[in-house]
Amino acid sequence: MKKLACILFYLLLPAFVYADKIQQAKVFSYPLPSIYQKSTQFTLAAGVVEIPIVSYNDKYDYAHFAVSKGQFKISISLTDQEIKNYNISPKKLGINGQVKGNQLTFDLNGAAYLIVKINNKRELVIAIDQQAISLPKPVGKGIFNVDINFKADKTGKTLTTSAIQKAIDAAATFINGTIYVPAGVYLIGNLELKSNISVYFEPGAVFLFSGRAEDYTAHARKASQNRNITWWIYTKAGAKNINLYGAGTLDGNGKIATEKGNIGNHILAIMGTENFVMDGLIIRNSGAWAVLPIRSQNVKLLNFKLFNRFDMGENDGVDVIESENVLVKHAIGIALDDPFSTKTWKQDTDLCRNWPGKPLPQKNVAFEDCISWTYCYGFKIGQGIMQPQTAIKFKNCVVYDAAVGIGIHHKWGASYVKNVVFDGIDIERLSYQNDDHRTWAIFFMQNGDKLGSGPISDILVRNIKVRDAGRSPVKIKGINEVNSICDLTFKNVVMPNQTQAAQSLKEMNITDITFSENIKVKP
Repeated sequence: MKKLACILFYLLLPAFVYADKIQQAKVFSYPLPSIYQKSTQFTLAAGVVEIPIVSYNDKYDYAHFAVSKGQFKISISLTDQEIKNYNISPKKLGINGQVKGNQLTFDLNGAAYLIVKINNKRELVIAIDQQAISLPKPVGKGIFNVDINFKADKTGKTLTTSAIQKAIDAAATFINGTIYVPAGVYLIGNLELKSNISVYFEPGAVFLFSGRAEDYTAHARKASQNRNITWWIYTKAGAKNINLYGAGTLDGNGKIATEKGNIGNHILAIMGTENFVMDGLIIRNSGAWAVLPIRSQNVKLLNFKLFNRFDMGENDGVDVIESENVLVKHAIGIALDDPFSTKTWKQDTDLCRNWPGKPLPQKNVAFEDCISWTYCYGFKIGQGIMQPQTAIKFKNCVVYDAAVGIGIHHKWGASYVKNVVFDGIDIERLSYQNDDHRTWAIFFMQNGDKLGSGPISDILVRNIKVRDAGRSPVKIKGINEVNSICDLTFKNVVMPNQTQAAQSLKEMNITDITFSENIKVKP
Protein backbone atom coordinates (compact mmCIF):
# COMPACT_ATOMS: atom_id res chain seq x y z
CA MET A 1 0.00 0.00 0.00
CA LYS A 2 2.83 2.35 0.88
CA LYS A 3 4.50 1.53 -2.43
CA LEU A 4 1.31 2.40 -4.34
CA ALA A 5 0.94 5.68 -2.44
CA CYS A 6 4.54 6.56 -3.22
CA ILE A 7 4.03 5.89 -6.94
CA LEU A 8 0.89 8.06 -7.01
CA PHE A 9 2.71 10.86 -5.22
CA TYR A 10 5.45 11.02 -7.82
CA LEU A 11 2.96 10.74 -10.68
CA LEU A 12 0.89 13.65 -9.37
CA LEU A 13 3.79 15.81 -8.23
CA PRO A 14 4.36 17.50 -11.65
CA ALA A 15 0.68 18.50 -11.78
CA PHE A 16 0.85 20.13 -8.36
CA VAL A 17 4.07 21.92 -9.24
CA TYR A 18 2.61 23.15 -12.55
CA ALA A 19 -0.61 24.33 -10.90
CA ASP A 20 1.42 26.23 -8.34
CA LYS A 21 3.22 28.06 -11.15
CA ILE A 22 0.06 29.18 -12.98
CA GLN A 23 -0.11 32.95 -12.70
CA GLN A 24 -3.45 34.27 -11.48
CA ALA A 25 -4.58 37.55 -12.98
CA LYS A 26 -5.40 40.57 -10.87
CA VAL A 27 -8.80 42.04 -11.73
CA PHE A 28 -9.48 45.79 -11.90
CA SER A 29 -13.21 46.56 -11.71
CA TYR A 30 -14.39 49.88 -13.14
CA PRO A 31 -17.11 51.97 -11.48
CA LEU A 32 -20.57 52.26 -13.02
CA PRO A 33 -21.06 55.89 -14.16
CA SER A 34 -23.93 57.59 -12.34
CA ILE A 35 -25.99 58.16 -15.51
CA TYR A 36 -26.09 54.45 -16.41
CA GLN A 37 -28.36 51.79 -14.98
CA LYS A 38 -27.18 48.41 -13.76
CA SER A 39 -28.32 45.39 -15.76
CA THR A 40 -31.32 43.51 -14.41
CA GLN A 41 -30.64 40.51 -16.67
CA PHE A 42 -27.22 39.36 -15.51
CA THR A 43 -24.61 39.53 -12.79
CA LEU A 44 -20.92 39.14 -13.57
CA ALA A 45 -17.81 38.28 -11.60
CA ALA A 46 -14.16 37.92 -12.61
CA GLY A 47 -12.49 35.74 -10.04
CA VAL A 48 -13.95 36.99 -6.77
CA VAL A 49 -14.43 40.56 -8.04
CA GLU A 50 -17.95 41.74 -8.91
CA ILE A 51 -18.07 43.57 -12.25
CA PRO A 52 -20.84 46.14 -12.95
CA ILE A 53 -22.88 45.52 -16.10
CA VAL A 54 -24.40 48.49 -17.96
CA SER A 55 -28.03 48.02 -18.97
CA TYR A 56 -27.99 49.47 -22.48
CA ASN A 57 -30.78 48.50 -24.89
CA ASP A 58 -32.99 45.58 -25.90
CA LYS A 59 -30.16 44.04 -27.97
CA TYR A 60 -27.27 43.96 -25.53
CA ASP A 61 -25.81 44.98 -22.19
CA TYR A 62 -22.08 45.44 -21.65
CA ALA A 63 -19.34 45.30 -19.05
CA HIS A 64 -15.83 46.74 -19.11
CA PHE A 65 -12.88 46.00 -16.83
CA ALA A 66 -9.17 45.21 -16.92
CA VAL A 67 -6.86 42.41 -15.84
CA SER A 68 -3.16 41.84 -15.40
CA LYS A 69 -1.51 38.92 -17.14
CA GLY A 70 -2.64 35.50 -15.98
CA GLN A 71 -5.65 33.25 -15.64
CA PHE A 72 -9.03 34.03 -14.10
CA LYS A 73 -12.56 32.67 -14.04
CA ILE A 74 -15.61 34.43 -15.45
CA SER A 75 -18.96 33.78 -13.76
CA ILE A 76 -22.22 34.97 -15.35
CA SER A 77 -25.52 34.46 -13.56
CA LEU A 78 -29.03 35.02 -14.84
CA THR A 79 -31.24 36.83 -12.37
CA ASP A 80 -34.51 35.05 -13.16
CA GLN A 81 -34.02 31.62 -14.76
CA GLU A 82 -31.78 28.62 -15.22
CA ILE A 83 -29.43 28.43 -18.18
CA LYS A 84 -30.57 26.10 -20.95
CA ASN A 85 -28.14 27.06 -23.70
CA TYR A 86 -25.32 29.50 -24.36
CA ASN A 87 -22.84 30.69 -26.96
CA ILE A 88 -19.49 32.39 -26.41
CA SER A 89 -17.97 34.36 -29.30
CA PRO A 90 -15.50 34.67 -30.91
CA LYS A 91 -15.95 30.97 -31.59
CA LYS A 92 -12.37 30.67 -32.81
CA LEU A 93 -11.19 31.12 -29.21
CA GLY A 94 -12.72 27.75 -28.37
CA ILE A 95 -14.00 28.82 -24.96
CA ASN A 96 -15.98 26.08 -23.24
CA GLY A 97 -18.20 26.88 -20.30
CA GLN A 98 -19.73 24.96 -17.43
CA VAL A 99 -23.37 25.44 -16.48
CA LYS A 100 -24.85 24.91 -13.05
CA GLY A 101 -28.38 26.16 -12.55
CA ASN A 102 -28.46 29.85 -13.40
CA GLN A 103 -24.67 30.25 -13.62
CA LEU A 104 -22.23 29.96 -16.52
CA THR A 105 -18.51 29.83 -15.75
CA PHE A 106 -15.45 29.66 -17.98
CA ASP A 107 -11.72 30.27 -17.73
CA LEU A 108 -9.74 32.94 -19.53
CA ASN A 109 -6.06 33.64 -19.85
CA GLY A 110 -5.63 37.36 -20.39
CA ALA A 111 -7.65 40.16 -21.95
CA ALA A 112 -10.39 39.52 -24.52
CA TYR A 113 -13.50 41.03 -26.09
CA LEU A 114 -16.40 38.57 -25.91
CA ILE A 115 -20.08 38.36 -26.82
CA VAL A 116 -22.08 35.90 -24.73
CA LYS A 117 -25.60 34.77 -25.63
CA ILE A 118 -27.60 32.89 -22.97
CA ASN A 119 -31.06 31.43 -23.55
CA ASN A 120 -33.26 34.02 -25.25
CA LYS A 121 -31.76 36.92 -23.31
CA ARG A 122 -30.14 39.93 -24.93
CA GLU A 123 -26.42 39.52 -25.58
CA LEU A 124 -23.85 40.36 -22.93
CA VAL A 125 -20.73 42.06 -24.31
CA ILE A 126 -17.72 41.66 -22.04
CA ALA A 127 -14.78 43.95 -22.85
CA ILE A 128 -11.68 42.97 -20.90
CA ASP A 129 -8.59 45.09 -21.43
CA GLN A 130 -5.00 44.55 -20.40
CA GLN A 131 -4.29 46.74 -17.38
CA ALA A 132 -2.01 49.62 -18.34
CA ILE A 133 1.45 49.49 -16.77
CA SER A 134 2.03 53.24 -16.68
CA LEU A 135 -0.70 55.79 -15.95
CA PRO A 136 -0.44 59.53 -15.27
CA LYS A 137 -0.84 60.92 -11.78
CA PRO A 138 -3.80 63.23 -11.09
CA VAL A 139 -1.52 66.16 -10.25
CA GLY A 140 2.01 67.21 -11.11
CA LYS A 141 4.08 69.08 -13.65
CA GLY A 142 2.42 69.06 -17.05
CA ILE A 143 -0.82 67.61 -15.64
CA PHE A 144 -3.96 69.68 -16.20
CA ASN A 145 -6.70 68.18 -14.04
CA VAL A 146 -10.11 69.32 -15.25
CA ASP A 147 -11.56 68.94 -11.75
CA ILE A 148 -8.79 70.18 -9.46
CA ASN A 149 -7.31 72.86 -11.71
CA PHE A 150 -10.30 73.97 -13.78
CA LYS A 151 -13.33 73.17 -11.59
CA ALA A 152 -15.22 71.33 -14.31
CA ASP A 153 -18.67 70.14 -13.25
CA LYS A 154 -18.46 66.34 -13.01
CA THR A 155 -22.09 65.79 -12.01
CA GLY A 156 -23.41 66.00 -15.58
CA LYS A 157 -25.97 68.64 -14.58
CA THR A 158 -24.55 71.72 -16.30
CA LEU A 159 -22.51 72.35 -19.43
CA THR A 160 -18.85 72.45 -18.54
CA THR A 161 -17.39 72.94 -22.01
CA SER A 162 -15.42 76.05 -21.08
CA ALA A 163 -13.52 74.37 -18.25
CA ILE A 164 -12.55 71.38 -20.39
CA GLN A 165 -11.48 73.59 -23.32
CA LYS A 166 -9.35 75.72 -20.99
CA ALA A 167 -7.59 72.58 -19.79
CA ILE A 168 -6.92 71.55 -23.40
CA ASP A 169 -5.63 75.03 -24.29
CA ALA A 170 -3.33 75.09 -21.26
CA ALA A 171 -1.90 71.65 -22.03
CA ALA A 172 -1.29 72.66 -25.65
CA THR A 173 0.50 75.84 -24.57
CA PHE A 174 2.63 73.81 -22.16
CA ILE A 175 3.44 71.46 -25.08
CA ASN A 176 2.97 67.76 -24.46
CA GLY A 177 0.80 68.39 -21.45
CA THR A 178 -1.75 65.86 -20.19
CA ILE A 179 -5.39 66.69 -19.56
CA TYR A 180 -6.50 64.49 -16.66
CA VAL A 181 -10.21 63.62 -16.54
CA PRO A 182 -11.26 62.07 -13.20
CA ALA A 183 -14.27 59.78 -12.87
CA GLY A 184 -17.53 61.67 -13.28
CA VAL A 185 -19.98 62.84 -15.93
CA TYR A 186 -19.06 65.94 -17.94
CA LEU A 187 -21.78 67.53 -20.06
CA ILE A 188 -19.99 69.27 -22.90
CA GLY A 189 -20.53 71.11 -26.16
CA ASN A 190 -18.01 71.17 -29.01
CA LEU A 191 -14.38 70.61 -28.03
CA GLU A 192 -11.32 71.33 -30.14
CA LEU A 193 -8.38 69.00 -29.58
CA LYS A 194 -5.11 70.84 -30.16
CA SER A 195 -1.58 69.79 -31.07
CA ASN A 196 0.86 68.16 -28.67
CA ILE A 197 -1.55 67.02 -25.97
CA SER A 198 -2.69 63.84 -24.27
CA VAL A 199 -6.11 63.37 -22.70
CA TYR A 200 -6.36 60.67 -20.06
CA PHE A 201 -9.77 59.37 -18.92
CA GLU A 202 -10.04 57.63 -15.59
CA PRO A 203 -12.33 54.59 -15.41
CA GLY A 204 -15.82 55.97 -14.87
CA ALA A 205 -15.14 59.26 -16.69
CA VAL A 206 -17.83 60.16 -19.24
CA PHE A 207 -18.02 63.00 -21.75
CA LEU A 208 -21.75 63.37 -22.45
CA PHE A 209 -23.43 65.05 -25.44
CA SER A 210 -26.38 67.16 -24.24
CA GLY A 211 -28.72 66.34 -27.13
CA ARG A 212 -29.77 70.00 -27.48
CA ALA A 213 -29.05 71.52 -30.90
CA GLU A 214 -28.54 74.98 -29.41
CA ASP A 215 -25.45 73.76 -27.53
CA TYR A 216 -23.54 72.91 -30.73
CA THR A 217 -22.19 74.30 -33.98
CA ALA A 218 -23.83 72.92 -37.12
CA HIS A 219 -20.89 71.83 -39.28
CA ALA A 220 -22.79 69.90 -41.94
CA ARG A 221 -26.22 68.97 -43.23
CA LYS A 222 -27.16 65.32 -43.78
CA ALA A 223 -29.71 65.36 -46.57
CA SER A 224 -30.80 61.75 -46.12
CA GLN A 225 -31.71 62.44 -42.49
CA ASN A 226 -32.85 66.05 -42.95
CA ARG A 227 -30.83 67.23 -39.97
CA ASN A 228 -27.69 69.13 -39.06
CA ILE A 229 -24.54 67.32 -37.99
CA THR A 230 -21.98 68.62 -35.52
CA TRP A 231 -18.35 67.61 -35.10
CA TRP A 232 -18.63 67.08 -31.38
CA ILE A 233 -14.98 66.52 -30.48
CA TYR A 234 -12.78 67.60 -33.37
CA THR A 235 -9.40 68.73 -34.62
CA LYS A 236 -8.58 71.50 -37.05
CA ALA A 237 -6.41 71.02 -40.12
CA GLY A 238 -2.73 70.96 -39.23
CA ALA A 239 -3.17 69.53 -35.75
CA LYS A 240 -0.65 66.86 -34.78
CA ASN A 241 0.55 64.65 -31.95
CA ILE A 242 -2.72 64.03 -30.10
CA ASN A 243 -3.34 61.10 -27.77
CA LEU A 244 -6.69 60.14 -26.21
CA TYR A 245 -6.46 57.19 -23.86
CA GLY A 246 -7.77 55.52 -20.73
CA ALA A 247 -10.93 53.67 -19.75
CA GLY A 248 -13.52 56.43 -20.08
CA THR A 249 -16.54 56.87 -22.34
CA LEU A 250 -17.47 59.34 -25.07
CA ASP A 251 -21.28 59.18 -25.05
CA GLY A 252 -22.97 60.78 -28.06
CA ASN A 253 -26.45 60.47 -26.52
CA GLY A 254 -27.56 59.88 -30.10
CA LYS A 255 -31.04 58.54 -29.48
CA ILE A 256 -32.05 61.70 -27.59
CA ALA A 257 -30.05 64.00 -29.88
CA THR A 258 -31.66 62.79 -33.10
CA GLU A 259 -35.22 62.22 -31.90
CA LYS A 260 -35.65 65.22 -29.58
CA GLY A 261 -32.93 67.67 -30.63
CA ASN A 262 -32.92 66.73 -34.34
CA ILE A 263 -29.13 66.94 -34.40
CA GLY A 264 -26.60 64.27 -35.28
CA ASN A 265 -23.01 64.05 -34.12
CA HIS A 266 -19.68 62.73 -35.23
CA ILE A 267 -18.24 61.82 -31.84
CA LEU A 268 -14.63 62.14 -33.03
CA ALA A 269 -13.94 64.19 -36.17
CA ILE A 270 -10.21 63.85 -36.84
CA MET A 271 -9.73 66.51 -39.50
CA GLY A 272 -6.49 66.97 -41.45
CA THR A 273 -4.45 65.69 -38.53
CA GLU A 274 -1.13 63.87 -38.24
CA ASN A 275 -0.09 61.43 -35.51
CA PHE A 276 -3.40 60.86 -33.73
CA VAL A 277 -3.90 57.99 -31.26
CA MET A 278 -7.05 56.83 -29.50
CA ASP A 279 -6.50 53.93 -27.12
CA GLY A 280 -8.89 52.11 -24.79
CA LEU A 281 -12.01 54.28 -24.82
CA ILE A 282 -15.68 53.36 -25.13
CA ILE A 283 -17.42 55.21 -27.96
CA ARG A 284 -21.16 55.01 -27.40
CA ASN A 285 -24.49 56.00 -28.92
CA SER A 286 -23.46 58.25 -31.80
CA GLY A 287 -26.09 60.28 -33.63
CA ALA A 288 -24.31 59.91 -36.99
CA TRP A 289 -21.07 58.32 -38.20
CA ALA A 290 -19.10 58.00 -34.98
CA VAL A 291 -15.31 58.11 -35.51
CA LEU A 292 -13.95 59.75 -38.66
CA PRO A 293 -10.28 60.04 -39.56
CA ILE A 294 -10.64 62.50 -42.45
CA ARG A 295 -7.75 63.58 -44.70
CA SER A 296 -5.36 62.59 -41.93
CA GLN A 297 -2.07 60.71 -41.68
CA ASN A 298 -0.61 58.27 -39.18
CA VAL A 299 -3.73 57.53 -37.16
CA LYS A 300 -4.03 54.68 -34.66
CA LEU A 301 -7.35 53.60 -33.17
CA LEU A 302 -6.59 50.89 -30.63
CA ASN A 303 -8.33 48.75 -28.01
CA PHE A 304 -11.63 50.60 -28.27
CA LYS A 305 -15.24 49.59 -27.85
CA LEU A 306 -17.81 51.06 -30.26
CA PHE A 307 -21.23 50.53 -28.67
CA ASN A 308 -23.95 51.94 -30.92
CA ARG A 309 -27.63 51.08 -31.16
CA PHE A 310 -29.75 49.01 -33.55
CA ASP A 311 -32.83 51.26 -33.46
CA MET A 312 -31.36 54.23 -35.37
CA GLY A 313 -29.73 54.37 -38.81
CA GLU A 314 -26.61 55.90 -40.38
CA ASN A 315 -24.67 55.34 -37.17
CA ASP A 316 -21.51 53.85 -38.72
CA GLY A 317 -18.70 53.06 -36.31
CA VAL A 318 -15.31 53.88 -37.83
CA ASP A 319 -15.28 55.39 -41.33
CA VAL A 320 -11.75 56.00 -42.56
CA ILE A 321 -11.99 58.73 -45.19
CA GLU A 322 -9.32 60.00 -47.62
CA SER A 323 -6.53 59.21 -45.16
CA GLU A 324 -3.13 57.54 -45.23
CA ASN A 325 -1.41 55.14 -42.83
CA VAL A 326 -4.34 54.32 -40.56
CA LEU A 327 -4.37 51.36 -38.18
CA VAL A 328 -7.56 50.18 -36.47
CA LYS A 329 -6.56 47.36 -34.12
CA HIS A 330 -8.13 45.23 -31.39
CA ALA A 331 -11.62 46.70 -31.31
CA ILE A 332 -15.23 45.66 -31.11
CA GLY A 333 -17.75 47.58 -33.22
CA ILE A 334 -21.52 47.25 -32.79
CA ALA A 335 -23.95 49.35 -34.84
CA LEU A 336 -26.97 49.10 -37.08
CA ASP A 337 -24.86 50.53 -39.91
CA ASP A 338 -21.33 49.51 -40.94
CA PRO A 339 -18.99 49.33 -37.91
CA PHE A 340 -15.75 49.27 -39.94
CA SER A 341 -15.48 50.82 -43.41
CA THR A 342 -13.47 53.06 -45.73
CA LYS A 343 -14.89 55.78 -47.99
CA THR A 344 -13.83 58.64 -50.26
CA TRP A 345 -15.94 61.58 -51.43
CA LYS A 346 -16.03 64.85 -53.36
CA GLN A 347 -15.99 68.23 -51.67
CA ASP A 348 -19.57 69.03 -52.64
CA THR A 349 -20.99 65.90 -50.97
CA ASP A 350 -23.34 67.08 -48.23
CA LEU A 351 -21.29 66.03 -45.19
CA CYS A 352 -18.00 67.11 -46.76
CA ARG A 353 -18.54 70.75 -47.71
CA ASN A 354 -16.74 72.14 -44.67
CA TRP A 355 -13.99 69.55 -44.49
CA PRO A 356 -10.52 71.14 -44.63
CA GLY A 357 -8.38 70.94 -47.75
CA LYS A 358 -9.22 69.04 -50.91
CA PRO A 359 -10.32 65.44 -51.52
CA LEU A 360 -7.45 62.97 -51.26
CA PRO A 361 -6.77 59.39 -52.31
CA GLN A 362 -6.93 56.80 -49.56
CA LYS A 363 -4.10 54.33 -48.99
CA ASN A 364 -2.46 52.08 -46.43
CA VAL A 365 -5.39 51.41 -44.12
CA ALA A 366 -5.50 48.30 -41.93
CA PHE A 367 -8.18 46.80 -39.71
CA GLU A 368 -6.75 44.07 -37.48
CA ASP A 369 -8.22 41.90 -34.73
CA CYS A 370 -11.66 43.52 -34.81
CA ILE A 371 -15.12 42.11 -33.98
CA SER A 372 -18.15 43.38 -35.90
CA TRP A 373 -21.88 43.10 -35.18
CA THR A 374 -24.26 44.93 -37.52
CA TYR A 375 -27.36 44.84 -39.69
CA CYS A 376 -25.17 45.79 -42.67
CA TYR A 377 -21.60 44.82 -43.68
CA GLY A 378 -19.15 43.45 -41.15
CA PHE A 379 -16.11 44.87 -42.97
CA LYS A 380 -16.47 47.03 -46.05
CA ILE A 381 -15.01 49.37 -48.63
CA GLY A 382 -17.65 51.84 -49.85
CA GLN A 383 -20.20 53.02 -50.65
CA GLY A 384 -18.33 56.22 -51.52
CA ILE A 385 -15.45 55.66 -53.98
CA MET A 386 -15.02 59.14 -55.44
CA GLN A 387 -11.23 59.11 -54.93
CA PRO A 388 -8.86 56.13 -55.33
CA GLN A 389 -8.67 53.58 -52.52
CA THR A 390 -5.55 51.39 -52.47
CA ALA A 391 -3.68 49.11 -50.07
CA ILE A 392 -6.60 48.36 -47.75
CA LYS A 393 -6.36 45.32 -45.46
CA PHE A 394 -8.77 43.54 -43.13
CA LYS A 395 -6.92 40.90 -41.09
CA ASN A 396 -7.79 38.42 -38.33
CA CYS A 397 -11.27 39.81 -37.76
CA VAL A 398 -14.58 38.28 -36.68
CA VAL A 399 -18.10 38.91 -37.95
CA TYR A 400 -20.35 38.04 -35.02
CA ASP A 401 -23.49 38.79 -37.03
CA ALA A 402 -24.31 40.84 -40.14
CA ALA A 403 -26.18 40.89 -43.43
CA VAL A 404 -22.93 40.73 -45.42
CA GLY A 405 -19.68 39.47 -43.97
CA ILE A 406 -17.10 41.25 -46.13
CA GLY A 407 -17.40 43.35 -49.24
CA ILE A 408 -16.64 46.16 -51.64
CA HIS A 409 -19.71 48.22 -52.58
CA HIS A 410 -18.93 50.77 -55.30
CA LYS A 411 -22.11 52.85 -55.34
CA TRP A 412 -21.05 56.51 -55.48
CA GLY A 413 -18.28 57.97 -57.63
CA ALA A 414 -16.17 56.90 -60.61
CA SER A 415 -12.78 56.21 -59.05
CA TYR A 416 -11.12 52.84 -58.45
CA VAL A 417 -10.30 50.30 -55.75
CA LYS A 418 -7.04 48.36 -56.00
CA ASN A 419 -4.84 46.11 -53.85
CA VAL A 420 -7.22 44.94 -51.12
CA VAL A 421 -6.75 41.98 -48.77
CA PHE A 422 -9.34 40.20 -46.64
CA ASP A 423 -7.25 37.75 -44.59
CA GLY A 424 -8.21 35.54 -41.65
CA ILE A 425 -11.87 36.56 -41.39
CA ASP A 426 -14.20 34.36 -39.32
CA ILE A 427 -17.86 34.81 -40.31
CA GLU A 428 -20.04 33.39 -37.55
CA ARG A 429 -23.60 34.39 -38.42
CA LEU A 430 -25.56 36.19 -41.13
CA SER A 431 -28.99 36.80 -39.59
CA TYR A 432 -29.92 40.05 -41.31
CA GLN A 433 -30.63 41.31 -44.82
CA ASN A 434 -29.31 44.47 -46.49
CA ASP A 435 -31.19 45.32 -49.71
CA ASP A 436 -31.41 41.84 -51.28
CA HIS A 437 -28.13 40.70 -49.75
CA ARG A 438 -27.63 38.09 -47.07
CA THR A 439 -24.34 36.48 -47.92
CA TRP A 440 -20.78 36.06 -46.75
CA ALA A 441 -19.18 38.30 -49.42
CA ILE A 442 -20.05 40.86 -52.11
CA PHE A 443 -17.91 42.70 -54.65
CA PHE A 444 -20.06 44.84 -56.91
CA MET A 445 -20.68 48.17 -58.60
CA GLN A 446 -24.05 49.87 -58.39
CA ASN A 447 -23.47 53.14 -60.29
CA GLY A 448 -25.88 54.98 -58.01
CA ASP A 449 -24.99 58.46 -59.31
CA LYS A 450 -24.85 57.39 -62.99
CA LEU A 451 -21.20 58.44 -63.32
CA GLY A 452 -20.19 55.04 -64.65
CA SER A 453 -18.56 53.64 -61.51
CA GLY A 454 -14.88 52.56 -61.62
CA PRO A 455 -12.74 49.41 -61.71
CA ILE A 456 -12.09 47.08 -58.78
CA SER A 457 -8.89 45.03 -59.09
CA ASP A 458 -6.19 43.05 -57.30
CA ILE A 459 -8.33 41.67 -54.50
CA LEU A 460 -7.16 38.76 -52.33
CA VAL A 461 -9.62 36.87 -50.12
CA ARG A 462 -7.81 34.22 -48.10
CA ASN A 463 -8.02 32.15 -44.92
CA ILE A 464 -11.75 32.72 -44.52
CA LYS A 465 -13.87 30.61 -42.17
CA VAL A 466 -17.50 30.79 -43.27
CA ARG A 467 -19.70 29.30 -40.55
CA ASP A 468 -22.86 30.79 -42.11
CA ALA A 469 -23.07 31.43 -45.86
CA GLY A 470 -26.37 33.33 -45.67
CA ARG A 471 -29.27 32.85 -48.07
CA SER A 472 -28.28 34.78 -51.20
CA PRO A 473 -25.40 34.14 -53.62
CA VAL A 474 -22.11 35.98 -53.55
CA LYS A 475 -22.03 38.78 -56.14
CA ILE A 476 -19.07 39.68 -58.32
CA LYS A 477 -20.51 42.30 -60.65
CA GLY A 478 -18.93 45.06 -62.68
CA ILE A 479 -20.75 47.64 -64.82
CA ASN A 480 -19.17 47.04 -68.22
CA GLU A 481 -15.99 45.74 -69.82
CA VAL A 482 -14.06 48.89 -68.86
CA ASN A 483 -15.33 49.21 -65.32
CA SER A 484 -15.08 45.58 -64.34
CA ILE A 485 -13.90 43.47 -61.44
CA CYS A 486 -10.64 41.73 -62.24
CA ASP A 487 -7.83 39.81 -60.58
CA LEU A 488 -9.90 38.58 -57.65
CA THR A 489 -8.36 35.56 -55.91
CA PHE A 490 -9.96 33.28 -53.31
CA LYS A 491 -7.56 31.13 -51.30
CA ASN A 492 -8.30 28.74 -48.45
CA VAL A 493 -11.98 29.58 -48.00
CA VAL A 494 -13.70 26.98 -45.82
CA MET A 495 -17.47 26.90 -46.16
CA PRO A 496 -20.01 25.77 -43.52
CA ASN A 497 -19.76 22.15 -42.36
CA GLN A 498 -16.62 21.62 -44.42
CA THR A 499 -13.11 20.77 -43.27
CA GLN A 500 -11.32 21.45 -46.56
CA ALA A 501 -11.02 24.65 -48.57
CA ALA A 502 -13.45 25.20 -51.43
CA GLN A 503 -12.15 24.22 -54.86
CA SER A 504 -14.55 26.19 -57.06
CA LEU A 505 -16.68 29.31 -57.21
CA LYS A 506 -19.80 27.16 -57.02
CA GLU A 507 -18.66 25.58 -53.75
CA MET A 508 -18.43 29.11 -52.30
CA ASN A 509 -21.92 29.97 -53.61
CA ILE A 510 -20.42 32.50 -56.02
CA THR A 511 -22.96 32.32 -58.82
CA ASP A 512 -23.96 35.93 -59.58
CA ILE A 513 -21.10 37.08 -61.83
CA THR A 514 -21.04 39.71 -64.59
CA PHE A 515 -18.31 41.89 -66.16
CA SER A 516 -15.57 40.15 -64.22
CA GLU A 517 -12.32 38.54 -65.33
CA ASN A 518 -9.44 36.53 -63.96
CA ILE A 519 -11.34 35.24 -60.94
CA LYS A 520 -9.24 32.49 -59.35
CA VAL A 521 -9.79 29.87 -56.66
CA LYS A 522 -6.80 28.42 -54.84
CA PRO A 523 -6.97 25.81 -52.04
